[in-house]
Amino acid sequence: MPVGKKEIFITFRVQKSPVFRREGADIHSDLYVSVAQAILGGTARTQGLYETLNLSIPAGVQADQRIRLSGKGIARVSGYGFGDHYVHVKVKIPKTLTDRQKSLLMNYAEDETEVEGTVNGVTNTSTGKRSSWN
Repeated sequence: MPVGKKEIFITFRVQKSPVFRREGADIHSDLYVSVAQAILGGTARTQGLYETLNLSIPAGVQADQRIRLSGKGIARVSGYGFGDHYVHVKVKIPKTLTDRQKSLLMNYAEDETEVEGTVNGVTNTSTGKRSSWN
């Protein structure tokens, strides 16, 4: 930037965001949803660059699935359009359960058919039927 007959160079240092990660004109952020939201779907609020966003969470969303918000990123250097905002879904697993939640989850686990390995408290009997134990 010229000032009289001299040039001044200004360097900006941008502090890293605790919410957003940047890749070119695209931004990435994480959204934590409950187990019930991940399985059944629903809505969730998350921070966008320019506003708070209400997102529709599809039923059966997978951990680390991305939701693309077209044009919600940073202005492109070329001056044409904006990048995208990618929201990475993270499933928030509870560390403790109420007795009712545990009972419901045990009933669900007994009906699961695509388990590789075991589920604590649920076993397969020698006949292939599942039985519960505590």
